[in-house]
Amino acid sequence: MLILIPAYLVALLIPAFSLWLVYKLDFYKTGEFRIIMVSFFAGIIAFWLASQANRTTISQGWLERLDVIRYSAPIVEEILKGLILWYLVSRPRFTYFVEGAVYGFAAGIGFAIFENFQYIESAQSAGLTLALSRVVSTNLIHAAATSALGIFLGQARFERGWLRRIGVGLAGLLIAMLLHVGFNNLVTRVDSGLLLLYAAVCGLAGAGLIAFTIKRGLKTGKIWLEESLGMADRVTSGEAAVVTRMESVDDILEPLAERFGKKKTNEIKDFLTKQARLGFMRKSVERLSDERMKRGTEEEIVKLREQVDIARRKVGSYAMLFLRHTFPEDSSPLWGRLESLIQEKAAARPASGGVNLWATLKTRQEEQKNQPKQEHEE
Repeated sequence: MLILIPAYLVALLIPAFSLWLVYKLDFYKTGEFRIIMVSFFAGIIAFWLASQANRTTISQGWLERLDVIRYSAPIVEEILKGLILWYLVSRPRFTYFVEGAVYGFAAGIGFAIFENFQYIESAQSAGLTLALSRVVSTNLIHAAATSALGIFLGQARFERGWLRRIGVGLAGLLIAMLLHVGFNNLVTRVDSGLLLLYAAVCGLAGAGLIAFTIKRGLKTGKIWLEESLGMADRVTSGEAAVVTRMESVDDILEPLAERFGKKKTNEIKDFLTKQARLGFMRKSVERLSDERMKRGTEEEIVKLREQVDIARRKVGSYAMLFLRHTFPEDSSPLWGRLESLIQEKAAARPASGGVNLWATLKTRQEEQKNQPKQEHEE
């Protein structure tokens, strides 16, 4: 038993580390930590249920063991891993597909870790080698497949009509199944010394694609926050400017950390994270077509605004004053981008061709200056 301890540690810690990386990648923390843990444990339950289903299928002679591994197991496992996501996406607090991706990754990792334990127990002396091979291949496929489902379900939430929502969700489930079936067929059909390399490439590519999608989603989220955060929620432009730069929040808050300490800085981060969620939920209301879901989200916004106010008071007026002046009040990234765009258009347009706003204003100013002189001469 002691000889298996390193294998169990590898099987646990490396997948858990990959989940932590995804959690850190989501710098707006759209994926709430407690819900990530719920998803993780839901993945463990899904493993137990799938294990029972697969064993029953084999013991009853419905399918050969190899056919179960190649076909039925991936289908059953993706259905069971994804059950928690269908529920989470329907919650009023859900924001957008990045959140679904994080929860899906967590469910997949929970499933994969306990599947690792099962295989290690069977492998005995070869457990460590098996664990090392699985954490860079099979585990990432489990996580990537369920994360892909989370992405599709997150998108489906904003589709018009329940048929389209279900259709997009089922499309995501089908993609997750095909990814899993394809991988299992690869690793059971290839008889080569390069098998581990092929498996690792598939696993890393799947995880990389999910990370890329999350990063793209965060860029979109940044634009949404610039559009949705404002004085309607008592968010100053200075605060909004910090929220939209959450990817570098540690650097931004470094002067405040030196002045107020780590505890106060963490309170500020919590405050900013709540503001970010508020902005995402504002955008969700705009995008939702289902009136019932809209009402539920609006009710959550009211609750979240209260939480933001509590967090603001916890930070304190003195620290808030410093936070608001981290960026000047007129430094909103959205307005800055619009101003730059206007200036570029004005510079590119010749003064003599078409309507040039800046040239017209300048001409009118000169006319107004010359008018008193003409009246005086008369």
